[in-house]
Amino acid sequence: MGSDDAFTQTVLSSTEAAMSEAAPLAGDALQEGSTLGNYQLEQLLGEGSMGRVFQARHTRLGRQVALKVLRPEHAKDGGFVQRFFQEARTVNQINHEHIVEIFDFVDESKDGGHVYCVMELLRGQSLSALAQEEKLTLARIQRFVVQVCAALGAAHQVGVVHRDVKPDNLFVIHRGGQPDFVKVLDFGVAKLLTAERGTTNTVDGTIIGTPAYMAPEQAAGLPVDARADIYAVGNILYELISGNPPFQAAAFGHLVVQIITQAPPPLPSHLPSGEPVPPQLAQLVMRCLAKEPEARPQSLAEVTTALLMLPASSESLAPAPADVALEESERPTQEVQVAVTRRWHRQAVTALGTAALVVVAAVVTWSGMTPESAPALAPSSAPVAELPHSVLSTVVPAAEAPAAAARLSPPVTLTVRSFPEGAQVRRVDTGEVLGVTPLVKQVSGEAEPLRLRVELAGYAPLERLVDLGKHAELEVPLVKALPSPRKPPAAPPQRAASKKPRARTDTP
Repeated sequence: MGSDDAFTQTVLSSTEAAMSEAAPLAGDALQEGSTLGNYQLEQLLGEGSMGRVFQARHTRLGRQVALKVLRPEHAKDGGFVQRFFQEARTVNQINHEHIVEIFDFVDESKDGGHVYCVMELLRGQSLSALAQEEKLTLARIQRFVVQVCAALGAAHQVGVVHRDVKPDNLFVIHRGGQPDFVKVLDFGVAKLLTAERGTTNTVDGTIIGTPAYMAPEQAAGLPVDARADIYAVGNILYELISGNPPFQAAAFGHLVVQIITQAPPPLPSHLPSGEPVPPQLAQLVMRCLAKEPEARPQSLAEVTTALLMLPASSESLAPAPADVALEESERPTQEVQVAVTRRWHRQAVTALGTAALVVVAAVVTWSGMTPESAPALAPSSAPVAELPHSVLSTVVPAAEAPAAAARLSPPVTLTVRSFPEGAQVRRVDTGEVLGVTPLVKQVSGEAEPLRLRVELAGYAPLERLVDLGKHAELEVPLVKALPSPRKPPAAPPQRAASKKPRARTDTP
């Protein structure tokens, strides 16, 4: 939504908003229909300990936005206001498609007014609500978490640690025809690791975040770095797989003890969708949930790679059935050549072979019924009906029939979707380009798994194995390629000081 209209993304500055004559005071109760700065409040979307979020419309531009308004008691606290402003500045510093956009920050606290920020309006639901309503498949869990890793990885590149990553702060929307598009919310407690100290950093020993999703070092009030977010990603994976976070307790103190001292309970053997949990995924989750930061994956790029190496669906690993019945819509409606598809080729072979045997049997039977007085025909003078070469070539010896049948596989439908779309799908073995995603293509069945390469400019290429023993679907979440680190310019080669040749003195 934030990038749909470049013009309406422009909102009036905080200075103009503060000059609005109708600006309500912080003590005034905000409700639907109220005007705040240049925005008319339309609907209350939610509220929390820090403030409330309204759906609003710009009175001049007509653009719908979300207003996050700080509570009046917090608007008087300079620390809360600074933390609120930090979120707007941090999000704009990262500037990533999977992070909610913040257009403006308005501080009217000096005049007794409200403090709020103007954000893009998202239509969808949190990942927490989605996981409760639907039984998520392995492919969707993979797609969600890869996008979360991409957003947090971009934050880590500019020295920002989120510190409050949880399913409630992950919002799932439809964007540009892409389902399951994730937006990471609430950078209000993010920590800048490389910014100026004293303004955006919290004092060590302060526990900030949601207790159930804290890393052990975070729960203990110790300094944190990007590996605390990696722990939170493991927490999210654990919850999407099992339905609950790894540690739960009624009292905060008991919960902290569990997080710091106890190992996570084993994961279930199956996902909510009924698919088995791949061992590689279970191992990745437990690595992310390691107590010591050094024992976890050291970057989200490592987590992303491990996720992308998982199969898109456990169903693709199941053995192909002996024969796949085609739907009625896939059956040919007109006469076609035998060689069009291998399935019809095999049926034609059987039919023609049977017909040949019937002809031979009929000839033998007719010969046996011939009267004895009939003169025997010489072999050279008898007219011989020759079978077509195509029929003769299809008669397979009994010993070779099973091997030939194994080589002939029915055609299958290959469906490849990428997020984002427009990626090129290529066979790795032959280099043949099959098409561009979203791709739906009829291909010949293959006895061995086929390796495909999915490529899109600006994104890291990905190779996946697909089983073409049956109809196959492949979903590939792509992540943006990380820019290669710039190498310092090579120092110009230093010229060796020229040495003056010594004059030789020839002695007689």
